[in-house]
Amino acid sequence: MSKYKFFATVYDKMMDNIDYEGWKFYLLQLFFKYGVEPCSKVTELGCGTGMMTRLLDGDGFRMTGIDISEDMLEVARSRSARNIKYLHQDMRSFEFSEEQDAVISICDSMNYLLTVDDLSKTMKSAWNSLKSGGVFIFDLKTEFFYRKQLDGKKFTEDLGNVSCAWRNKYDKKNHIHTYYLDFSNGEKEEHIQKVFNADEIKEAAMRAGFDRATVYDAFSFDKPKKKSNRIYVVLRK
Repeated sequence: MSKYKFFATVYDKMMDNIDYEGWKFYLLQLFFKYGVEPCSKVTELGCGTGMMTRLLDGDGFRMTGIDISEDMLEVARSRSARNIKYLHQDMRSFEFSEEQDAVISICDSMNYLLTVDDLSKTMKSAWNSLKSGGVFIFDLKTEFFYRKQLDGKKFTEDLGNVSCAWRNKYDKKNHIHTYYLDFSNGEKEEHIQKVFNADEIKEAAMRAGFDRATVYDAFSFDKPKKKSNRIYVVLRK
């Protein structure tokens, strides 16, 4: 799994096209559907700079953010209220002393898990942290997205004091996508993500103890389509 380094300082600028409010509204719809009440204890895995963690905190949820990158967490802490807990932990082995009502992960953080075993370990950590009836909600980018929207393409971003050129390569055989980030100040980063198919997600969930799952085309309550760019998975304990 990649650790954000220099990228943490420019992450929010690179993600300023993301409709976080829209994503939050969809999560709130899922919370309502699956009985996650206001003021519930919610943990975000791969919280990054804490954008969604802060938004849900503002709606009254008791939030905890977990990320493997201390650099990202430093940014999150500097921008958040003191009541939000930020923990430097690996999503594959995180632990809580209190049971959570929901665990969430958005913005394809789960795609950074590169094996079914790692996916299952993360699900198991969520299972261990959830109360009975609690839910683990996460999204995943799809193979269609990597192949049709990113593979072979190069993009540039003007980030103010620095610019970034990022190249994309999708390995069809191993279902691995690599982002190559080259910043104008000489910094370089490589980020690797994995596509999981339906059978792999099911296998990982069952190994973790989940036996109730629903999958949606992102930002809807429709079934995933062949041309879905992103899916949402809801696992219920």
